Amino acid sequence: MELSFKIEGEQQMSRKLRGIEKELRDWKPAFKKTADELKNIYSREVFETKGNVIGVKWQPLDSAYASIKARKYPGKGILEATGRMRGSFKTLYKSDMAAIWNSAVYFKYHQSNKPRSKLPRRVMLKLGHQQRELVQKIFHTYFRKKLK
Repeated sequence: MELSFKIEGEQQMSRKLRGIEKELRDWKPAFKKTADELKNIYSREVFETKGNVIGVKWQPLDSAYASIKARKYPGKGILEATGRMRGSFKTLYKSDMAAIWNSAVYFKYHQSNKPRSKLPRRVMLKLGHQQRELVQKIFHTYFRKKLK
């Protein structure tokens, strides 16, 4: 990426722009903050709101399974019998990307949008409106900090 201006008598402006270009090559801090913030949302708020925070409200448990679960795992919410699903979100970030995933082997069955006959879809990993705004704010703040 190259930024340049030709303004008579303004070499200082050109030097400043070249400095900004070098500063903006490594976005790792912004990607790390984004990954960490989203991981917290996916492992906490998504479960607490039953998907509502990402705009995909989960179906309630069917009554037969709800009563079995209440006896076997008292006080545990949907997808929280052992806590493994909630605790299996992982992140990876570099200077030019971030990734978030869930390492629980059964995560894919709940997240998948394939046709279903029994297991209802319960999305845990999605960028809803609030999450998009959060990501934009993180990158905007990082960019402005680098410009100063």
